[in-house]
Amino acid sequence: MGNSLKEEFLRSQDEKGRSTTFSFLDLEKYALPLLKEAGVEEAELDLRLLLQEAFSLDTKGYLLGKREAVFTLYRKRAEEKPALSSSRVTGDLALSSSADEEPDSALNRFFSFLEKRLHRIPLSQILGRQEFFGLSFLVNENVLSPRQDTECIVERILEEEEKWKSLGEQDKRSGKKKELTDESVGIAGCEALSILDLCTGSGCIGLTLAKNLHCKTVLLLDKSNKALEVAKENYRRLFLEQESAKEEWQCSVLSSGREPDPNRIREQVLNPSVHFLESDLFDALPSFMEEKGISAFDILVSNPPYIRRDVIETLDAEVALHEPVLALDGGEDGLDFYRRIAKEGKRFLFPGGRVYVEIGYDQGTSVKDIFQKEGYFDVEVFQDYEGRDRGVRGTFL
Repeated sequence: MGNSLKEEFLRSQDEKGRSTTFSFLDLEKYALPLLKEAGVEEAELDLRLLLQEAFSLDTKGYLLGKREAVFTLYRKRAEEKPALSSSRVTGDLALSSSADEEPDSALNRFFSFLEKRLHRIPLSQILGRQEFFGLSFLVNENVLSPRQDTECIVERILEEEEKWKSLGEQDKRSGKKKELTDESVGIAGCEALSILDLCTGSGCIGLTLAKNLHCKTVLLLDKSNKALEVAKENYRRLFLEQESAKEEWQCSVLSSGREPDPNRIREQVLNPSVHFLESDLFDALPSFMEEKGISAFDILVSNPPYIRRDVIETLDAEVALHEPVLALDGGEDGLDFYRRIAKEGKRFLFPGGRVYVEIGYDQGTSVKDIFQKEGYFDVEVFQDYEGRDRGVRGTFL
């Protein structure tokens, strides 16, 4: 279909005498009605992003050049080869941009993207990435695409940790002063955390917390090995590649004779130990924790499957047809995972440890009741940015 779309477009331009002088605006005029007819909600934005991705243009370059003939733009890019031959960066991911590429190759890529979007394949899967909490995460058909709604879970955890900072060196669990070793203290002087991210998928929650909190251990757990491969790649991109850049910086500082910044060196030392575990919730966790010397966790966080089984096929086509069912199916009433997390999770938490779970907009009362019946304290339903119930938190004493 991609080739047929391209051929149809080129025929239409040939009839107008613009077979070699068509612009991005002409591509927009051709593709936009198709996307709208296919039911794509944000068709204009999606189209612009697909064009930018296919032709390796940033937003400024695209908007300034959209009325210019595509072939003319490529000639200019060839003339500016020294500036364009290096990688451009979108978020934390580098995308190849070659001034030597033929415009027809980029055109083929665009129509391939367009065909996928017309089949309602999610934009994030086409682009291969999704932004979450200011970080860029690799995504594919094996994981749910990170959603803005989920950011409120991370935000709530960060807000509560900020409150604990005001206690200084007080033990969060007992409220008493605690002597902290160098290994257990974060940059701000607070105890380093151990975090368990259940049903991690792309790793967006656990890795974002690892980026924003003083963590000693972060364990990303999922039943799907394919999902864990995505999480591992995101860890590599967000931590290992940046760590390599820091090491290069440190070497350059030392070779220059300048005094290294102690804060940056300390930041390197405090990078958390990140682990990955394939497990059906807690099944494989006890033996893994024993092997790694992990006694318990301060925070258990999860965005588990919570869609009622009979509702899945009624969801938007992008979700129902292209997101992994394993990450959607929450059982007959959508609450299966909350029951297990509430019942089994207690044995893996420190006293005073906290649980945070994402929920569906209509599940607040039910999930709160599940955790209260299992003996959690301070159980609270909290809302997302649009005021809908989106999370439940509780404390294990």
